[in-house]
Amino acid sequence: MTTVTTQLGEIEGRDRNGWQEFLGVRYAEAPVGRRRFAPPVPVTGWDGVYDATAYGTAAPQAARPEGGPLPGRDLHCDEDCLFLNVFTPAADAARRPVLFWIHGGAYTAGSGDAYHGGSFATTGDIVVVTINYRLGALGFMELGHLDPALTGSQNNGIRDQVAALQWVQDHIEHFGGDPDQVTICGESAGAGSVAAILGTPVADKLYHRVIAQSAPVSFAPTSTDHADLIVAEIGGGIDGLRAATPQQLLDAQVAVAEAQAVDREPMLIGGGRGGLRPALDSHTVTRHPVDAVRDLGPLAKPLLLGTNTDEGTLFGFYLTGEVTDEQLQTAVAEHSDDPDEVIATYRAAHPGESNRRLMVHMLTDTMFRTGSLQLASSQVEAGGDVWLYHFTWASQGFGGRLGAMHALEIPFVWNGDLDAWAAVMGEGQPWPDDLAERMHHAWIGFIRDGDPSHPGIGEWPNYDTTRRPTMEFGVTSGILEDPAGDKRTVWT
Repeated sequence: MTTVTTQLGEIEGRDRNGWQEFLGVRYAEAPVGRRRFAPPVPVTGWDGVYDATAYGTAAPQAARPEGGPLPGRDLHCDEDCLFLNVFTPAADAARRPVLFWIHGGAYTAGSGDAYHGGSFATTGDIVVVTINYRLGALGFMELGHLDPALTGSQNNGIRDQVAALQWVQDHIEHFGGDPDQVTICGESAGAGSVAAILGTPVADKLYHRVIAQSAPVSFAPTSTDHADLIVAEIGGGIDGLRAATPQQLLDAQVAVAEAQAVDREPMLIGGGRGGLRPALDSHTVTRHPVDAVRDLGPLAKPLLLGTNTDEGTLFGFYLTGEVTDEQLQTAVAEHSDDPDEVIATYRAAHPGESNRRLMVHMLTDTMFRTGSLQLASSQVEAGGDVWLYHFTWASQGFGGRLGAMHALEIPFVWNGDLDAWAAVMGEGQPWPDDLAERMHHAWIGFIRDGDPSHPGIGEWPNYDTTRRPTMEFGVTSGILEDPAGDKRTVWT
């Protein structure tokens, strides 16, 4: 056991083999009762010694069974969920760089507890902070039209993340971290949250570098449409929402999602869709991240971002049947003024593949790649530094249909345990330790020094809008110039 004294009080954590960990540390008061749907309230302290030897509860969410493409998940959940975890080489005065990780999960699932910072701490001499934040209806539902005091509630999940960042600024020195060297990082909805934080002025001084893995860089204005559907499902207006149990809110959220999915025509997801997700408002996320980096110019925070070759395979499961030419045309027309050119480009890039498979390829771009490239280009035009990657290592599970799917880079970045990913990796497929080493050390280099280059991958040049150099992480690593440039230009 090890004890740290902070302004909030004493915190007792655990000694591990080469690092120390402090788990389930409360960074904000319980968002329950009168605090439900309200902005987070920073914790003010406690009496006695805070027991930080076990993870805190995660936000309410549905369980995910084992055996699917993503690791199984059956978490201890509760509305009281605003906890963080700290992994540090030592709780001393060394002022080490800090990795602040925001988990993904479509803004409706996930937990910071699934990410263990031991390897970053021991290999990179880095302090790691992982967080929980409000999800789904509790974290991303606009209710200002029902109660003006709740205006801006659609970004409560982002407000929670900013509150956790403020906790890091105030207290991480006690855990061996440097509040002036904080890198915010996330994947999928976590990367979308990172993008939202880029658009949140109140957070500008709370972080110094940015990593966004498979970021949905699309934001629409706040909308009450989804809230109205959930309110109707529960009944009783705002009073019904306040009186509902967390499980009743979750059930209503699931019921609305299932109703919207019934008989849905094939569609391409992306472009700032509504729903339970962050939004542009006048309170928290007040600027689009693309505009934010452009406005900051050379003062923009260094960025490292990228996507996987087959992001769309994880999201194409809803396409249960074949897609007709007319359905494909209609789906593409929602995202392009020239759907014929888009379809022709994808047919040329993937000869002989079905319309359904073409839509899966398009999902990769409409959901993640196009927005990430736009953010990178904006950073370049403003004179800021940005490094771009492309993850190409293909999994062999599920008949190889998922390839370099969405989220597959995570265990490589974290140099994590393969067991949780066994289903998608494929039976008997060897764990590519060399790829994990290459990615893990690149992230360490960026977090520590602002440069992801290292001997295992060679020089990783800054991205530009002429050559568009992009680091490939696959069977081998090296620089590609404008990979899939035909697809990039056809969506412009």
